[in-house]
Amino acid sequence: MRILLLLIVLLISLGSCQNPTDTNAPKNYYDVKGFIETQIKELEKRKPLVNKEMTLGDATDTKSTTDINWAKELDLFIQTDLNKQAFQLSYEVSHPTHNTHLYLLKSSEKLSVKSLKIVVDERFQQPNLIEALFQEENKLYDSEKTLSLTCTMRPEGVWLVKSYTISGFQHLTLTDKKRFSVKGTVQ
Repeated sequence: MRILLLLIVLLISLGSCQNPTDTNAPKNYYDVKGFIETQIKELEKRKPLVNKEMTLGDATDTKSTTDINWAKELDLFIQTDLNKQAFQLSYEVSHPTHNTHLYLLKSSEKLSVKSLKIVVDERFQQPNLIEALFQEENKLYDSEKTLSLTCTMRPEGVWLVKSYTISGFQHLTLTDKKRFSVKGTVQ
């Protein structure tokens, strides 16, 4: 009977614990996710003209458009978010310059974001540059994606994405390696 009572008390106390994904928790790493989400809202509101170049293997397509799903277009940059509870001790943190944040995955860890670099503008304290490297590998599949995003102050006084690049490859064990890239320049 005592064991049952102890189990009930333990379950009740565990159920009252704070959620570990609390959004108000302090962030150990630069808040890339929050920054990109703000950029997505601003880009959706402004609908700027974007010159895009998309390459898959040897085929290249270019177009200029204002019709872009920004949440989908910048999703990989949101995926660079290191402020997840499980990642808190997974990265070495350094500051090669006073305005550069560099995060490198520890050799003992097995996560897909291998590195993340953010260079912040000294005056506006907003990212001028975000670069990341994703790598995934298992018995059937390996891939690599290199991301780069630049931002600047626009004449209308808004900090906004200037350009972005996503390039890399995907390789299934039974097929050839497929190279791809997407380059966007915001007008």
